[in-house]
This record gives sequence, C-alpha cells and structure tokens, in this order.
Amino acid sequence: MFDPHAAGRLIANRGDLKRKAVNFTRGHDVRLSPDLRGKIEKVIVKNQAEFEASAREMLHTLKEAWGSASFNSIGRARYYEWIRDLALELKGQGSLFGYPLVTLYADSLKNLCDGLTNPTHRLHAIIGLNIDALGIIIRRRVTGPGSVLERRVAEAFREAYLKMRLRQPSDVAMEHKVAHAVRELDKPRPAAARAPELKDTGREWPNGVRLTAD
Repeated sequence: MFDPHAAGRLIANRGDLKRKAVNFTRGHDVRLSPDLRGKIEKVIVKNQAEFEASAREMLHTLKEAWGSASFNSIGRARYYEWIRDLALELKGQGSLFGYPLVTLYADSLKNLCDGLTNPTHRLHAIIGLNIDALGIIIRRRVTGPGSVLERRVAEAFREAYLKMRLRQPSDVAMEHKVAHAVRELDKPRPAAARAPELKDTGREWPNGVRLTAD
C-alpha cells in the first residue's frame, strides 16, 4: 500500500533564505548589497523549483488516493484522510513560494475531505475535479493571484463545500457547475506577454513572473 505522506518533502521557509545565502554569525549591514541580493534570489529560485517538484509528486499521490477511494468501499475514509493531509501541506506551501492559487485550491480540497467517510458519488467526483484543478495550476506554473477564470473556479469549489458538506443537499447541478468551471480553466489561452528579466533586484513582478537564476 502506498503512503502519500512519502510524496511530500520539507521545503525551506522563505524566512530562512537570507540565513542560507549568507553567514549571519559574522554580521552584516541590514542594507542589501547587489551581490547579497543576487545570492538571496538564487536561493529563492532554487527553493521554488524544489517546491514545484514536490507539488508534482504530491499531485500524483493525490490522484492515486482518489482512484483508490473510487474502487474501495472498505476503508475509504483513510484515503480521504490522506488526501486531506496532502492538501493541507500544499495549502501551507503554495503562497510561500508564489503559488497563492495552489493554496486556495488546496484549502477547498482540504475542506471537502475533512472528516469525510462515505461521500455521495457526486461529492467524490467534485473532489476529483478539485485535484484536476490543482494539477492544471501546477502543470502550467500559474503564479500570482490568477485571473477572473481561476477565481471563478475557486468560488465554485467553495460553493460545493457550503452546499454539499455543510447543508447536505441533493444538488445534481453542483457537480455540473464545478465540472464546467474546471473545463474552462483547462482550455488553451493566448500566451502572456513576456516580462523583462529581473536580475539582482529584490522585487518580483506583480503578475507573479518567476525570477530566473543566473
């Protein structure tokens, strides 16, 4: 039996980046020199790449756990608990590494699976769609807050949680609404204009473009 917890790796907190980039025991001026700024940015890029690799592994495990819950009527609660735990990890790390949409979608996945034992077929399908939406964001490396489209998907998942976990209705339309939102999210879109490359600065572009290591 696979262990989804093995898929997650500890990623360094951004609060530790300056400590990694330079030896604090010798003491430094609080003003960042261009050289020190460059070192810190390289560490940020390295740790962001590590997060992306870890997120892809966790996504694979999420899909396996969801598939196992589909075909195992006994012990399904354990699979949903695994999904919930992995979603919690992604929620905590997403915004930290420039992926607030990962945090947003992972939060909805955690809420949908929290304490879940024997969901309806439709709720199980929505959980799978939530995992698919996370995969789209991770695969396309959508950083920053995203567009109206991404936020509409998040709102659909939030509504699904409110109606299907808190109110427990028989709402066939809810699955259709979520499925439509995720299909729209996965449609090809025109390539965004390439932003100027940033080097040796302490800033990121507002639209979430990643810094590039030298």
